[in-house]
Formats: sequence, C-alpha cells, structure tokens
Amino acid sequence: MRTRLRFAYGTSLLLAASCWVGCQSSKTEEHATSNASEKSVNGLAQQALPLLRGAWVKADYLKEVQLSKSPLKAFKLAGPVSEILINPARLSGDSLEASLGLGNHEGSSMTVYFRPGLHANALPTNYHDYDAPGSFAELSYPIAARDTALVLTTYNKSRRVLAQSSYQRIPGASLTELVSLNRAVRHLLFSGRYVGTDSLGRAARLEFNDNGQVKGLKGFRSYDVNTDFIGGVDLDHLVLDADTKHRREMAYRHSHDTLRLYAARWAEGDVPTLVRGRLLFTLVRR
Repeated sequence: MRTRLRFAYGTSLLLAASCWVGCQSSKTEEHATSNASEKSVNGLAQQALPLLRGAWVKADYLKEVQLSKSPLKAFKLAGPVSEILINPARLSGDSLEASLGLGNHEGSSMTVYFRPGLHANALPTNYHDYDAPGSFAELSYPIAARDTALVLTTYNKSRRVLAQSSYQRIPGASLTELVSLNRAVRHLLFSGRYVGTDSLGRAARLEFNDNGQVKGLKGFRSYDVNTDFIGGVDLDHLVLDADTKHRREMAYRHSHDTLRLYAARWAEGDVPTLVRGRLLFTLVRR
C-alpha cells in the first residue's frame, strides 16, 4: 500500500513539475513574441514617421489652382479628403491620429496604424468610404527622387481600388492646426509685393505673405483666400480681418502678373449670394 502511495505521490510531483516547466516555457515564448511585435511596430514607426511628418494637400487640386488662378474652378478637385496633417507627437502605441480636411469644408480625423499594409510602404488606417460597405483605406509614402509623396488609397472589400489621391507636403505649415491648404493657396496666388493704382488713380503698394498678413490695404492687417464654395458662394474672393467686427469680403481676378481687386457684397435671396462690385485696385506683382 505504501509503495503505491509513494508511486502516486511521485507521479503527481512529476506532472506538476512538467506543467510548471510547460507554463513557464509558454510564458517565455509569449513574452518573446510580444517583444518582437513591439520592436517591429517601433521599427516601422521610426522608419515611417520622418517621411509622414508634415502638412499635406491634394496635389491635383493645387496644380489646378496654379493653372486657373481660381480656387472656385479648382474646387471640384478638392475631393473627399483635401488635406492631411500628421504630427509625430500624436503617436500612441502602434497608432497615430491624423487630422483631415474634408473637401475644404470641415475637419475630421483618421487613425494610422504602424503595421504592414497590402503593399510596401503602406500603412492601414480606419478611413473608409461610407458609400461602399466593407471598404478600407491605406496611407502609403512612395519615396520620389526629391521628396516623399503621400498617397491615400481606398479599396472595396474585394481589395479593388475605389479611389486614389496623391498629396504634396507644404513647407512651413503648422503641425498643430489644419491650415496648410489655405497657406498653399495664399502662396500660389497672392504672396509677394504689388504696385499699381486704386480706383481714383492714386499710387498703391500692397504686400501679401504666406501667413495671411497684408500691408498697404488701409484699415486691414490680415487676409485669407476663400476655398470653400458650399452654400451659395460662387465667387473667388478674399476675407479681410475675418475675426473682427469690420470683416470684409473683396473679390479678385488674376490675369498673368496683374491682380484686380473688387468690392463685394452679399445679395439677399432664398440663399444669400456674394456679388462682385466695382474695381478697387489694379496691381502688378513686382
């Protein structure tokens, strides 16, 4: 009887020891896998973040603004996502929240995950097309000869491409505010020094810069170029001193190096409409 008890007790110890060793081995393997995964995420973030960092605006939209000299004519190219802001300071674990400009009209955000995507240099996101159930999108960063491009590609649930948009980085843009598109438009259309005459034939000297400051326009210190044409606005115009009581709209037209500034007023109706008025300034870029 004692022999049987000793045998049973010894067998129990062996099973317990075997279980303990197995559990420790499993925990070690799990820990090693976790560390490898974390290192992979960290490595991908370290590789991608310097390339993704910055304020990005839809490339074909900016090209049309430059060619037509008219944000109104280019508006149809703003697309669902017109600008993307990526600030590395927003990295949290294996993901980062990027700010989005939706069609020059409102702001939103999407999460970028530092995990392998469908293609090289592509990262999964939580962005999707609401009109296509099961769709998903990836953000890729193909490296060109001079700079990095940014590409947002939306796929359907069968992994077929639904849409693809390319974005270009805007130098000097803020990493905390979603303002890069307007900065880029100001640079393309207005930044510089101008000389000319006002409506009375008097000499005029004006200066506009990328940051939205204007000099030489009596009574005004700041300007912005309207890029949102939703809600009855179908006129290219500037907004002067936007956040003040003396805010004013001013229409404009570019022709080669000549810039003409016009009065503008809101006409009442079912939908208020901005209407161009008399010529105020005729200016030539120096």
